[in-house]
Amino acid sequence: MGIRGRAVMLWGLAVTVRAEAVTAYLRFHNGLSAGEFNRTAPLALQIHHMFWSVPLLAVVPFVWRRVRLSGAILGISLGLILSDLLHHFVVLPLTVGNTGWHWP
Repeated sequence: MGIRGRAVMLWGLAVTVRAEAVTAYLRFHNGLSAGEFNRTAPLALQIHHMFWSVPLLAVVPFVWRRVRLSGAILGISLGLILSDLLHHFVVLPLTVGNTGWHWP
């Protein structure tokens, strides 16, 4: 595995774990339902963090020649996606009994 691949894996794993930890803390710390949380939280915290990966993924082609930077940005993006999927399809079903998947 090359430098970019290692950067993608390390950043992806770190962001997945940290984003899910923050998400779970914010979601469950005060015992609020998702609806209650969304009524009180800033809009930036109400958005599925998967969507924060979109602008980052758009940047990757422009920095592709910078191996570490492109790997880090790609890893961060993939970590945000994986964390959101993990939250909705593993954590929420185990804790509240449903995926909590909604739009918007």
